Amino acid sequence: MDTDASEPRGDRGSEPASAARPRIGDRLRRARRQRDLTIERLAQETGLTKGFLSQVERDRANVSVASLLRICEVLGVRVGELFDEEETGLVPADRRPALHFGGTGVRDSLLTPRPNRSIQVLHSTVAPGGNSEEDGDPPYRTRSDAQFIHVTRGSFEITLDGEVFLLRAGDSLTFTGREKKSWRNPSADEDAELLWMLTPSLF
Repeated sequence: MDTDASEPRGDRGSEPASAARPRIGDRLRRARRQRDLTIERLAQETGLTKGFLSQVERDRANVSVASLLRICEVLGVRVGELFDEEETGLVPADRRPALHFGGTGVRDSLLTPRPNRSIQVLHSTVAPGGNSEEDGDPPYRTRSDAQFIHVTRGSFEITLDGEVFLLRAGDSLTFTGREKKSWRNPSADEDAELLWMLTPSLF
């Protein structure tokens, strides 16, 4: 295995303060051990390096969307299992569960009850230059029937199967989610805020 090519270099180091994330390393480690996987075997299965995965399990590395999906797929867990459970019903504004669906410079919070499997709505804030990729990490796919994005502030660029869509405040986009996709905030000085809806729930 070519370790230099398989490790997302941009996933190393600390992430911007504007993208503080929940700690998920312990849960990833427990899931790996429950499946009797060594970190070496996980590295082989995901195409990521042992050193990078060790950093992830210690919450010392940023994780791109594609890398997080690969890890969870090998471990046989949903991304949502890495986060605390939330009661059904009302989700108060000051009690929104924080998620981290990979990428750099992004804060995600869940607006729908976590046990709801039919629909999921995220509120995302993407810092200037924030994106889903890490130094060449490939575009990713998600398993969904439909996804919907509505930008409430700033601008947001998303690429679906090579087609680029630039959304500005007030714009919306509907797609399946099964396309190969990547996204970024193209602004140099303004956060992007958006609502991202998925059906069925991915987490």
